[in-house]
This record gives sequence, C-alpha cells and structure tokens, in this order.
Amino acid sequence: MRDALISDDLNAVDRYFLQFGARNPTVVWNPEGNQLEDERLQRLSSYWRGKANGKDAAPVASIDPTDMRFVLGYLMLLDVIEDGFDFRYRLYGTMISQRFGRDVTGTTVREFGDKEYIVNFFLGAYQAVMERRQPLLTVHYPKKASETASWTRLILPLKSENNEIARLLVGQIPGEWRPRPHGAEAPAF
Repeated sequence: MRDALISDDLNAVDRYFLQFGARNPTVVWNPEGNQLEDERLQRLSSYWRGKANGKDAAPVASIDPTDMRFVLGYLMLLDVIEDGFDFRYRLYGTMISQRFGRDVTGTTVREFGDKEYIVNFFLGAYQAVMERRQPLLTVHYPKKASETASWTRLILPLKSENNEIARLLVGQIPGEWRPRPHGAEAPAF
C-alpha cells in the first residue's frame, strides 16, 4: 500500500480495496483548497501551510492546538515510531471517538483493532506522507454495516528540529451517519 500511494498508483489502491469487497478510496496529493470540501479541513490546510512557510513540512514546535479550536474534536496527532514502521495516536479527537465508538489515544495503528485491509491503508498512507513529505487527502468508505458512510482525512507532515518527519497532524471528518439498530454490535470496517 505504501509503495502504491507513494507512486500515486491509484489502480493498485483500487484493486486492493476491491479484493476485500470495499469501495475504492479517493486519494489526492497536495490538495488545493477547492478539493477540500469541508471548511474545517480548508482552514487546517491553510494553518499548516502558514506554519510550513513554503517548506515541505511544518515544524512540530510551531503547532499550537489552541490555534485549531475550529477542528479540535476532529484532530489526530500521531507520533512516528521506529522510522515509520508504526504510529502512536498521541491525540484522537473526541468527535472522531464518538463517531467511531471508541478512543484509541495511546495505541498504535497496528493495535487499532479493525480489519487488516483498513489498517494497512492507514499505515500505507502515513508512511507515504512521511516519504513524500507532502499533504495527502484520502476519503475512504467503510462497508455498509458501519455507522459512518465515509471518513475524509487530511494528513499533514510535521518535522523535528533535525528535519525528520516526527509527527503527523490529521484532520478527520466523518461523513453521513448511518445509525445501527439498538443493541447491535459495532461493526469493523
């Protein structure tokens, strides 16, 4: 998944999702403002670009959560672990937690606990952003049993003082709500 995303091989990404019976995602590198349909993601992109100051990543130290109140419940901060082998959720926004049905703050992507294909997509996307050092917009569509019809995610690289990608700033907005019947178990992706 990482290699397909890095090389922008969307056919390979589509084939991967289709083999699991899932709808193929939307993937856009360096999205322009008009490609970000949600105003909160437009503002987050502008904020990050201002902090990056024309560079390929914003400094970790420049990011202030109080500047992002407009999207705070929909933010994730992920720490890079083992050079991108995994990522730990430092922050998992309250609105994301409510919609997803659990808070994964403190866990890693590999510990996420959902279907392997979606975990591989998340890992591949985060690793590709580290490698390309560019913003990535993805929209993925969970299977019909999920309560959320889609998740729009803007992944933004943050660099350490020694210019390594050390953290990812992610705005994640849920799509249409599809409530499940009372007493039904929460589905996996």
